[in-house]
Amino acid sequence: MSRSSLAFQDESNQARRPDSVKPVLITIEPDPKPGWRPRGIRAWLLTVTAGLLAAATMVLAVCMAFPIRWDGPGKFGALALFFPLHLLLATLLAAALVFVARHCRAKLAGWIFGLVAFLTAIMALTPTFAIWQRARELNVSLSIAAYVANAWHMNQGLPRLDQSVVYGTAADGTKLQLDVWLSGQPRTGPLRPALVFVHGGAWVHGSRSMLPDWDRWFNQLGYEVFDVEYRLPPSAHWRDEIGDVKSALGWVAAHAAEYHVDPMRINLMGGSAGGNLSVLAAYSMGDPQLPPSCDVSPVAVRSVINFYGPTDMDLLYRTCNSPEYVRSALERYVGGTPEEFRERYRILSPLRHVRKDVPPTITLSGTSDRLVTEDHAQVLDEALSAVAVPPETILLPGTDHGFDVNWGGFCTQIARARIKNFIPPFDLPHMEREHP
Repeated sequence: MSRSSLAFQDESNQARRPDSVKPVLITIEPDPKPGWRPRGIRAWLLTVTAGLLAAATMVLAVCMAFPIRWDGPGKFGALALFFPLHLLLATLLAAALVFVARHCRAKLAGWIFGLVAFLTAIMALTPTFAIWQRARELNVSLSIAAYVANAWHMNQGLPRLDQSVVYGTAADGTKLQLDVWLSGQPRTGPLRPALVFVHGGAWVHGSRSMLPDWDRWFNQLGYEVFDVEYRLPPSAHWRDEIGDVKSALGWVAAHAAEYHVDPMRINLMGGSAGGNLSVLAAYSMGDPQLPPSCDVSPVAVRSVINFYGPTDMDLLYRTCNSPEYVRSALERYVGGTPEEFRERYRILSPLRHVRKDVPPTITLSGTSDRLVTEDHAQVLDEALSAVAVPPETILLPGTDHGFDVNWGGFCTQIARARIKNFIPPFDLPHMEREHP
C-alpha cells in the first residue's frame, strides 16, 4: 500500500472520531457528619427510646435518693435499693445501645444512652459501696456469689396449710393459727431453742410464713420455728393483735415438750409491724393492760430480733415519710389518731415498756427507710442503755423498709451475720438443757 493511501485512511479515521472527547471525572462526595437531629426511622426510634429510658431512669434515681411515698412510686425506689446491682443490667443495655445508635448515625440517641449508662452505674454502685463500708465496720464478710445466686429469688411465701396448727380460739370465735417449721432434728438429746416469728404488714394485712427464708435459716441453726398469724382490722380491736402474739408464745411454751423445745429459750422475731409486736410482747409480758387473747401463762422471752419495727407509735404517726399510708394504717389499727386515743398510742409503744429486766434486743434498720425512720431504733437504743440493758442497734446505709426480701442482698447478709452473733446457734456447747 502506498504512503498516499495510508495518509488518506488515517485522515478518514480522524474524521469519524468525535470532535471533542474529554475524560469524565466522577466525584463521590462524603456523607455529611451526623448532626443532632435524627434522620430516618431507625434514628428516630432510637432517640425516642433513649428519651423514655432516660426519663424512667431519672424518676427511679429520685425515688432512690428521696423518701418518696411508699404507696406510690417510692416502692420502685425501695426495690432498686433492695437489688442495687441489678441496675448494672440497665447499664450494660444502655452501653450496647450506644453502639447501635452510632451505627445508625443517631448521635443524640447515642449521647442519651451514654448518660443512662453512667447514671445507672452510679445508682447501682453508690448504695453498694456504702453497705460494703458498713460491713467492714461491723467486721462482716460479704459475698457477691450469694448475691448472684439469689439474684432472681424473693423472700416471699404463703401459709403452709399442711403445717398449720390452731394455737387458740379468740373470744370472737376466731381460730388462731401458726405454721410449724421443724428443724428435722431427732427429738432426743438436748432441748432445742424456739423462734416465734411475727409477720409484718402495717398491722392491717400480711399472713404467716410470708418470709419463709428466715424460717428455713433458723431451722438450719437448730431452732424450731413457729410462724404466727394474728387477727387484723376491721375484725380485730386495738389490743387483739398483741394479745394473739402473747397467746402464741404461751401455746409454744405449753407444747414445748411436744416439739422438744426448751421453754426457757423461746425467742421472738418480727419485721415492721411484726417487729413492733415482737418487742411489745416481750417487754409488756404480764402487763394487765395488754393481756393475751387466750388463757395462757406468761412467757419469759429469751431475746428479741426487731427488723425495722416502730418503737414509738406517736413518733411514727408524726414523722413517717409516707404519711398517707402509715397514718391510715395506724388509725385502722389503733382506732383513730393520737389526739383521739393518746393512751392507746402510749400503751402500744414498746418504748413505754422498757425496764431493766427486758430481754436482750437487736434492732436492724435502714437509714433510707421511707416508713419507719431510724429515729425509732435510736430512741430504743437510748432507753435500753438508760436502764443498763446493753442494746444492739445496726443501722444500714442505703437501704429501705423490707430489705430482707432480697435474701442474698448485702444488707440481709449483714443481718444474718449479726443475728448469728446475737442469738447463738443450737449446737454451741452451753446449750445443754436436757429433756426432763
